[in-house]
Amino acid sequence: MLRRVLFRLHWLIGLSASVVLAVVGISGALMACDEELLRWLNPSVFNLPARTGPAPTLPQVAAQARAAMPERPVTFITAASGPTEPWRIWYAWPPGKRGGSSRGELRYFDPTTGTLLPEARGQRFFATVKLLHRTLLADEIGKQIVGASTIALVVMALSGLYLRWPRRVTNWRSWLIIRWSRSGRIRWWDVHTVIGTLVLPLYLLAALSGLYWAYDWYREGLQHMAGMPVTAKPMPTEGPRNSLDNAALERTWNAFLAKTSNYASATLRIDDARTGKVDINWLPLNAPHDRAFNRLTLDAATGAVLRQESFTDKPPMQRLLAGMLPLHNGRYFGPVGIVLVLIGALMLPVFAITGWWLYLDRRKRAQPQRKHASSATRPC
Repeated sequence: MLRRVLFRLHWLIGLSASVVLAVVGISGALMACDEELLRWLNPSVFNLPARTGPAPTLPQVAAQARAAMPERPVTFITAASGPTEPWRIWYAWPPGKRGGSSRGELRYFDPTTGTLLPEARGQRFFATVKLLHRTLLADEIGKQIVGASTIALVVMALSGLYLRWPRRVTNWRSWLIIRWSRSGRIRWWDVHTVIGTLVLPLYLLAALSGLYWAYDWYREGLQHMAGMPVTAKPMPTEGPRNSLDNAALERTWNAFLAKTSNYASATLRIDDARTGKVDINWLPLNAPHDRAFNRLTLDAATGAVLRQESFTDKPPMQRLLAGMLPLHNGRYFGPVGIVLVLIGALMLPVFAITGWWLYLDRRKRAQPQRKHASSATRPC
């Protein structure tokens, strides 16, 4: 009875969520390697000529970025220590327009020449792919559909493992062999179950980490378990902000350089000076992944250090939550993790196709039996 219930639950959820999961899988595969593809498409943007002379400072670049697009306030700046790396500048969205990023529109900047670089080819495409992956381009409704489909993926993965559990667990052939020479149904059943078993850990990791952005209750629950303060998500505000002036930028940047010397990148918000504090999130050169940020909080008026947080000093659970995005896209495990996530994401359309084929084939086989049963019960 349990097996019958789980089987019906598996195909019912699979048929309902398969199309959404296929779209999420294809878009997730593109996002897994978006950074590498952008660098390949834009070598002149991401690989600048090595600079000579003194390193540019953030106040200088901020003034140049503001002058390059005076009608658009600068919201965030990411400084890169690499001599050939561009800096990242976020400009506020024009009135009435909001893109996928709450920071604003991302542009790349050459700090040596003080010029705004051309928009990277493929940047808008990948921004659309990101929205498709997270919301199906349907805002909050799409976000809820993706979240429900992610929960469905967990249910299907666990129920599928139970349904295909072999009688002889130690027989590796029953776990890994696809019988290509057999008839269509047996062959595609093997494809569906064998590949599903192999990628099951990837799907559980991707689903359980993806729910971090899908549902506030899920994210806040994990943060509470990690002992982190749970704060309400700030609502986007419209209109001009009180930006940091050049003197405040000079003080805070000099204080940051005095405290750190091995940063790979440092991100500073410059369009909100209401609190009198400046947070600088910086990534060390030897960071374990691209979200292992340290944070330095400075007094904008004096440059004094108010708070200093190190990623390595955080409790294990907090370090895990900080790396939720690298866990989700595979970068937490290096190039091997990216490749595995890419393969697993591309397999979601395969499961959608094979699942539908098995369902339709089962219905086709059941039709003669239903006709025979109905004719046998028909009165003469």
